[in-house]
Amino acid sequence: MGTNRRVYYAIQQVKIGNGGSATAVHGLQSVGITTNFNLEQVFELGQLEIYQNVEEVPDVEVTLNKVLDGYPLIYVLATEKGDPGSDNATLSGRQNARANVELSIFNDNKNSATGDSQTSVLCGGMYVSSVSYTFPVDGNFTEDVTLVGNDKVWGAAVSGAFTNNDDSPLASTKVGRRQYLNVSNCRFPSQIPGIDESGVIGSKVAGSGFGAHFQNITVSCDLGREAINELGSFAPYHRYVTFPVEVTSEFEVVASEEGDQIQASEEGYYGADGTAYTGTGACDYRFNLLDQGVYLETCEGTRINLGRKNKLTSVNYTGGDTGGGNVTVSYSYTTYNDFTVAHSGGSYYDTVSSSGLY
Repeated sequence: MGTNRRVYYAIQQVKIGNGGSATAVHGLQSVGITTNFNLEQVFELGQLEIYQNVEEVPDVEVTLNKVLDGYPLIYVLATEKGDPGSDNATLSGRQNARANVELSIFNDNKNSATGDSQTSVLCGGMYVSSVSYTFPVDGNFTEDVTLVGNDKVWGAAVSGAFTNNDDSPLASTKVGRRQYLNVSNCRFPSQIPGIDESGVIGSKVAGSGFGAHFQNITVSCDLGREAINELGSFAPYHRYVTFPVEVTSEFEVVASEEGDQIQASEEGYYGADGTAYTGTGACDYRFNLLDQGVYLETCEGTRINLGRKNKLTSVNYTGGDTGGGNVTVSYSYTTYNDFTVAHSGGSYYDTVSSSGLY
């Protein structure tokens, strides 16, 4: 019997990978494991009591949250350290990757996850189900990943990877914060005031900051996994991504004297040339929305490319009431299937850039 009185952050460790290639996740903030047992009831004529409570395959879900710190992203580890691994940095290239997620619990009298663990749980053959990244003006840059599968086994001791109780961020800039979003390399929607037609924010001006004052940026992708079963087998042989996959991004800025600068017309504000429509032809092409490119890059090594067909779904102008707050504008965009992510600590980093977005 173990001697632990409790389990807390210093004595937990998560590894992601496949067999001997599993890698400890650095900068991890939280881990959660949910197991659902799916039951289907069978009743019969002639009896009120249940005939059989049929057991289906269990669903295992692992949720992980980490800070961006120069170590490989969870999404990168789960798709590049698995079997099979990823073929490239795109969503389709990473879609079939499976990885093992191993949570180990160590003795609570230790300062770190070192030596042999008290116990561990192995969630095998896990697929990435959802990914999101948050870049706030207050707080740390974070990654949230959910993985799904059907196997979870508590078992033997595992060796700890945090041997000296002196782990620290790998990046020279340490944990990602607001000053470490590499805005000069990023490409933002040009509909946002202060962003030029090429998606560039422009140079910082002393005393007035950048042209657009970003407060929060989030990027989310839900892969919507579905199981494919087959006769003769209890477990599904594949959990596929339900394409098309919606990818969303939201940009919150402090409003300037320009307001939100989003035009909306029942007749369509723009003409075929992308300028304000002034014609009179009944069959002239008119629209309100322009395709936008989105590319984000941090100083600690994260690169996210959402392609050049992001379209605005909503704009929210709010705040500035008598309580003294500032007016903020939130621009929400959506695209489909364009979700290319790489990290300097993994493969394909040099293949991801803002090239061709505008």
